[in-house]
Amino acid sequence: MPDSPAPARLFLIDAPGFVFRAFHALPPLSTADGTPTGAVHGFCNMLLKLLDEQRPEYLAAVFDRGPSFRQALFADYKAHRPPTPPELSRQFPLVRELLTAFRVPVIEAEGLEADDLIATLTREARRRGFDVVIVSSDKDLMQLVDEQVRLLDTMKDKLYGVAEVVARYGVVPAQLGDWLALVGDTSDNVPGVPGIGAKTASKLLGQWGSLEGVLAAADQAAGKKLQQALREHAELARLSRRLVALREDCPLALGVEALKCQAPDKAALGALVERLELGRLRQRLAAADALAAEAVPTDAAAAEAVPTDAAAAEAVPTNAAAPEAGVVAAPQALVLSMAELEGLLARATASGRLALSFDLEPDQRPSQAQVLGLGLCVDPETAAYVPVGHLFLGAPRQLAWAQVTAALAPLLADSGIVKYIHDVKLATTVLGRAGLPLCGVADDPMLASYLLDPSRPTHDLGALARLYLRQDLALPSGAGRRGAVDGEATLRESARSVAAAAVATWEVTSRLGVELARDPPLSRLMREVERPLSDILAAMELRGCLVEARELRAIGEEVALELRQLERAIQEQAGWAININSPKQLRSLLFDQLGLTAGKKTKTGYSTDSEVLADLALEHPIAGQIEAYRTLHKIKSGWLDALPALIDPGSGRVHTRYNQAVAATGRLSSSDPNLQNIPIRGPLGRRIRRAFTAPPGCVLLSGDYSQVELRVLAHLSQDPVLVDAFRRGQDVHRRTAAEVFGVAPEDVSEEQRRVAKAVNFGVIYGQSDWGLSRQLHLPRAVARRYIDDYFARYAGVQTFMERIVAEARATGEVRTLLGRRRPVPGLTVGSFAARAAAERIARNTPIQGTAADLIKLAMIRVEGALRAAGLEAPMILSVHDELVFEVREGEVEAVAALVREAMAQVAVLDVPLQVDVGYGPSWGDAH
Repeated sequence: MPDSPAPARLFLIDAPGFVFRAFHALPPLSTADGTPTGAVHGFCNMLLKLLDEQRPEYLAAVFDRGPSFRQALFADYKAHRPPTPPELSRQFPLVRELLTAFRVPVIEAEGLEADDLIATLTREARRRGFDVVIVSSDKDLMQLVDEQVRLLDTMKDKLYGVAEVVARYGVVPAQLGDWLALVGDTSDNVPGVPGIGAKTASKLLGQWGSLEGVLAAADQAAGKKLQQALREHAELARLSRRLVALREDCPLALGVEALKCQAPDKAALGALVERLELGRLRQRLAAADALAAEAVPTDAAAAEAVPTDAAAAEAVPTNAAAPEAGVVAAPQALVLSMAELEGLLARATASGRLALSFDLEPDQRPSQAQVLGLGLCVDPETAAYVPVGHLFLGAPRQLAWAQVTAALAPLLADSGIVKYIHDVKLATTVLGRAGLPLCGVADDPMLASYLLDPSRPTHDLGALARLYLRQDLALPSGAGRRGAVDGEATLRESARSVAAAAVATWEVTSRLGVELARDPPLSRLMREVERPLSDILAAMELRGCLVEARELRAIGEEVALELRQLERAIQEQAGWAININSPKQLRSLLFDQLGLTAGKKTKTGYSTDSEVLADLALEHPIAGQIEAYRTLHKIKSGWLDALPALIDPGSGRVHTRYNQAVAATGRLSSSDPNLQNIPIRGPLGRRIRRAFTAPPGCVLLSGDYSQVELRVLAHLSQDPVLVDAFRRGQDVHRRTAAEVFGVAPEDVSEEQRRVAKAVNFGVIYGQSDWGLSRQLHLPRAVARRYIDDYFARYAGVQTFMERIVAEARATGEVRTLLGRRRPVPGLTVGSFAARAAAERIARNTPIQGTAADLIKLAMIRVEGALRAAGLEAPMILSVHDELVFEVREGEVEAVAALVREAMAQVAVLDVPLQVDVGYGPSWGDAH
């Protein structure tokens, strides 16, 4: 058989990047009348080299136009950049003239950056089977690199594929956005996480897979400094992630097929050469003219190879569509009438099975996103797409979402018809907004994958299709609103990808169900914990919690005043107007001017992180003031300024998103906002929590487990001293201090109790003597002695820890009390540091994972108990080991008793589970 023809190649030039680089790389050339031309010369050289060496079949130059949506997300985005020099601004129109003369299409759109347009064009080109070469040096664009996409830096003659990106950054291209969110990007003023460098980010992502995975595992990061940075700057990292994310749904004036290379406009090019005095380029321009002409089809057969608009329109599937090679597909139908929809649902009712997938408006919360379409699969051979929100000129008449939901309602409510859905919580949220119940759902493949191996980088449908079906899945784009040509293309894309997603959901659910059935404890967790919990979380996300923006702004104004006062005090002591947010200036003040003890050294100089400042505060009070300023500044930017923007203007509520399949320990995490990181210590933390309020006639009631992880440790280790302390209801930290320091409990000092508390929790997280010494500001030998004394008195804990590590080394995994598993592959391979980290995971996971299981069980049990008692007290928050409810004032005592009992009786341990219950008009008052 003859070889298949090579895919066509589309070259996309990052025009602004090359214009800027050319301007700064070349001398300031100009014409006789003073017109600057240096950037034009440089850009023209790049274009000629590209045409000469690469001979692209398709080519476009992409530009920015105006401020982008990122400035609205973050006012300081690119704000540090100086204004564009006038001599450079004057050359951009000339570069556009040059491209017009070469007949190279120029792509730009108001309010969009070139990177986003390139990402959109890349997606469209890949969908059409093209290979793509992005001509740029911008690392943001390396996120797009894969087997079909390369990045070419013509100035360095460097071609980046997947291997080259991994070699440079230590992560695969799909993780580069998360890497940038951690490291930041000084060129665009993307903040990142202070203190995290390139190597640390690569290591974290190698361990936890994604930004959300890293943030969820913050407490397990190596070192208190890193843990603190991840906790305190989680929202900053998420903001950074949104800033570096590339949009793939931009409106395009031209489709990919319109970007075919053409011969230059000789007359226009000649005139431009003369006007800009590009004399030395005449011969090269003539050669490029010939090269470009070679790329233009001259015979009729070649001309016919370019599809016309009519042919493209016929590609919208109305019956069967040919699948792309390697893509999950099935015969697809575009459902545009009630008769077609009802016929499809009748088939599902007859077969007793239905798979669903959703196409949602992009960049929106599930509780707010508009539904653009619905994928339905009634058997693995038949799939359909029901568009409801594709709005573009010439769009076909579509069913209204209300019509679709009315037809779906009886089927969705029928528990006898099995539904296959990936991410049931998302589906429940979307359908719940339309008032639709969802019954009879099979195991969620996302949750099944999470239970089988929580260490996987992602559990999204595309990853599962690759893993279990060995096929690539073109996921829904969520972009139904475009212009006439691109809107039509998007409808075709959605019809194929959303229907294919429904087919993949059906098949992946079946495969994972078989695998899950082989592990009874995991099957039970799915059936009794994770699936019921997803319905509860969906209801919580839809409901949200009331937040007083006015109160937050008032606190913010007070904190702003305090920050100014602190800044003045620090500057007065320094004797100059120091910028406290500048590490370089801080180093100059602390180490050069004041001569304080310099400690850790980074690539840019001695560290001024929180740990260092805490040590330096013992030498000079200014260090303590700097740390106080930093702490206040983080709270102001991360909460007092950011949280009001997340309040739904219609309901006055914040709708956080609970992430059920992220943390490897089984813990829930949340985002937008991450309420797990809300400040809790001190008066300011309490005031922020007081901004979370109850509606009129209600109070907020909190049920909070007391020292649940230590109680789990006592049960698992069966250490007699620890068990006895909890059974007697003693202050376990005071009891530990008495045991370690050899004094009577009543003689324990507050300092001794503080040390004992740090040791108690340090044991859970596998803290070393070095870590404890840093936390308590003690000599390392003293910290070592405290740990040794602890294990001498709590020998059962040490035996348990040793047994857990030995079992994990033998089996390659650890389990929680309820059977949740976590692979620990690094116990026998790698460096000493890697093995030590794996041992900490092995020790910690059974404890923290069991505590996670208990709070999830408590959510389910409390919800069921409230329903059985006829009490309307909706759960609105789950934060760490605490649940928060909105309770009618007249039912507070009844709900408090029920919550306390249900949470305390959620599992039978050898020590009692203690639940602290409080209530008040706000979350802060409930403590």
